[in-house]
Amino acid sequence: MHPIVSRLASLAAGSVAACALTVGGVVAAGLPSTAHAQASVLLKNQTAKAVVETVDHEARELLLREANGHLITIEYGASVRDLPHVNAGDKLSIRFVETLGADIAAPGSPLPESTLTTAKGYVHGHPRGVIAAFRRERATVQSIDLPTHTLSFVTTDGESHVAVLRIKAMQEFMASLKVGDVIDITRMESISYVILNDTTAPAADAASAAGVTAPAVPAALSAPVNAPVSAPVSAPVSTPAAPSAPVAAPAQ
Repeated sequence: MHPIVSRLASLAAGSVAACALTVGGVVAAGLPSTAHAQASVLLKNQTAKAVVETVDHEARELLLREANGHLITIEYGASVRDLPHVNAGDKLSIRFVETLGADIAAPGSPLPESTLTTAKGYVHGHPRGVIAAFRRERATVQSIDLPTHTLSFVTTDGESHVAVLRIKAMQEFMASLKVGDVIDITRMESISYVILNDTTAPAADAASAAGVTAPAVPAALSAPVNAPVSAPVSAPVSTPAAPSAPVAAPAQ
């Protein structure tokens, strides 16, 4: 199966670093000039059109059907609020974006916190919602193997991880590290949707929503960041149909 959906896993989930750093075969975004100190890459930027099959308000779950018949299940936790509601039969345009960033932590800086950002507005008169999860971890480098692009580190929860870095920008970042360095890792996963069949926005609402722009463009998501999320926000994939085939602010 090849579902086009990003997993918005629990912001409190462990092994975030391992998942983030072992992704390969992706296109690197613009690398900052200070590549020796930090790196930023774009892992996913995909779109899809789907129809809402069912809405489970109690389970906070949407079942979508793509044009090719594939089913996508999107779970949105209790922390996701104040977004345009969707109903069975609604036609959606969806975008999934995922980015990964890493940088050397400043000495004495506080531990990074995972956060959740939501926003709503209008796109050409159609209601639009955005959910972006920023999962942040701090880790200490334990070993570096440049020939095999392998990095081992331990996170603040005491768990050890081994990552094979297949992205050039991340390999360059690893080459600047030494054993004992403390790094902050941020993985941003976002989903945005536009309700294509809904009514045009009132002029006042459209004006107030002018700051909500396409999430696939770095720094476009300008909604305020909420307090750290304790409830899980996830988008696990369910694709029971036949085999076949995530918006975004950069990592903050």
